[in-house]
Amino acid sequence: MVGSPSPGRGSPRPRATAPPVEGPARRRRRDGETTRQRILQAAIDCILDHGYYQTSSNEIARRAGVTWGALQHQFGTREALLLEVVNDRWVKLQDAVANAGIRGGTLEERLAEVLTVLSRHYGRPEHLVAIQILLDLAQSPTTSAATREAVAEHGRQLTRAWRPLFDRALGEAAAEEDLVRYAFTTLRGYLVGNLIARSIAETRDDRVPQQLLVRGVAAAVRSEAAARGIVLDPS
Repeated sequence: MVGSPSPGRGSPRPRATAPPVEGPARRRRRDGETTRQRILQAAIDCILDHGYYQTSSNEIARRAGVTWGALQHQFGTREALLLEVVNDRWVKLQDAVANAGIRGGTLEERLAEVLTVLSRHYGRPEHLVAIQILLDLAQSPTTSAATREAVAEHGRQLTRAWRPLFDRALGEAAAEEDLVRYAFTTLRGYLVGNLIARSIAETRDDRVPQQLLVRGVAAAVRSEAAARGIVLDPS
């Protein structure tokens, strides 16, 4: 039986592979993104702590541990920074929708999972910040035309962003645009209402109201779908 040859004196030794070296340009990009995220989080924290109109660019820079010049280099203006807070949440929202698994044998089970995914966006304090930013940028007479159009486009894309969740939850009924809009706005309204209530005072456990909400939305969608000849969860 022939064994594997052992490395001898004349055998070439295997050469260690050096770890890849991060170049200066890549390191600068990584550091720049880290700084960008720190500034965005500082803007959110400042608005939550001090209020929208009491939050200054200097306070955001101080909270982020950067100079006003560094903040200006990253975003240009306060308006652009605030819009980027909304855009950054939008990107994270799209990632959450893309990776969400909506499973369940009944419409109620699937809508409960949709509500869980929605709550990660509309049930967080950061959403209150996004609402304040969008309202101000949409209504302020000093908002630039480009930013105003970006805010309007955000509104146009909103329901479409969530559409994949309802495609998985409603099945054939998802082709009915008004049913999707009803389910989305009803679930979102519940979450945002709870979020506002929690920001004002301590609230009770809402597991039972959530169950009633899901059952109510499921019943309404199932009934209207049946009236249109669409049978959900056939036995």
